[in-house]
This record gives sequence, structure tokens and C-alpha cells, in this order.
Amino acid sequence: MENDDEAERLAAHSRMGDREAFGRLYDLYARRIYAYLYYRCLDRECAEDLSGAVFLRVLEGLDGFRPELGCFSKWIYGIARNALRDHFRSRSRTVSLDEASDLWDLPDERGHEIEAENRDLWERLKPHLAGLSPEQREIIILRTWDELPYKDIATMLGKTESACKMAYSRALSLLREAMPLSLLLAFLAARPYVA
Repeated sequence: MENDDEAERLAAHSRMGDREAFGRLYDLYARRIYAYLYYRCLDRECAEDLSGAVFLRVLEGLDGFRPELGCFSKWIYGIARNALRDHFRSRSRTVSLDEASDLWDLPDERGHEIEAENRDLWERLKPHLAGLSPEQREIIILRTWDELPYKDIATMLGKTESACKMAYSRALSLLREAMPLSLLLAFLAARPYVA
């Protein structure tokens, strides 16, 4: 991501105990990480709690961050993905291992309260997005709702840019075939409101 050089510099200063540097690092990523989590659980309290847990893990794990092994964005989004995975696993002990690896389990009335602003859009989208593979859902949401460029998605997922473009294109084609055009346009134009 375009802020990785700055983030890596701030991370290095934070490791040396510079609280102001960590504050700037937090400011750089807080909104994006919150949105990333919110778009997957569609629950404000859950996204806030998970965001707090992510930044606590970041603070505790800064000594383990190595720029030579990957960019800061990939590292912090990986922490967010793991926090989300842990959350869904703890909420549903009866989920199979294959289902638990899906980073975007679909919220339902048993596990999550969906924000009122998102309820209608979510209920109409849910069956269509459920028809995509977990990887396709992840890529299409990173691109559409998180507004990340393919280069960043590829870095985060450990794929090539062209593989991400192809997966996005295929997922969009599947949605285009399955969804009414008005719903597809709503999905592409209006992501859920981030509280």
C-alpha cells in the first residue's frame, strides 16, 4: 500500500518505545482496519472490539514484524484476518474446520445483530455472496467495499495481481448472472455504512 514505507518507519520507532510513532501508526490504519472488520461482521460493537484486539496484537507483536518478509499492510491485515477468524471460531464451536477457515462467515440471527442501516442490503446480498468461494468473496469485498487496489490485495493474499484480477472478474460474472441488475449495482455502488 502507498503508506507502507511510512508505516515501516513508524513501526521501527514504535519498537524503540516511541509512543507518538505508534499513535501515528494507529491513525494511519485504524479506520481501514475497522472498516475491513465491519464489512465482514456488519456489527459495530464486534468491529470495535476486534479493532481494539488487532491493535493490541500489533503493539505486542511489533518486535516480530520484519519488513524483509513482507510489507506492513500485509502484516496488519493478516492480524485482522486472524482476529476475525478467532472471533468466528469462538462464536460457533460446531463449525467444521473447512467452514472455520472461511474468513467471512455470513452473519445470521444466532450470531450477530446486523446494523439496521445494512439489514435490507445484507439480506438481499447474502444468498448471492454465499454462492461465491471464500477466496472470491474476500477478493470482491476487498476490492469493492474496502476499495483496495489489486496490487494491495495480491500482497495481502500472497497471490499475483493478475490472479486477483481474474478472481474478481470471475466472481463479478457469477454475481452478474445470479443477481438482479439493480442489486448488483447497489452492491458495487454502496458499501454498508461504517458506523
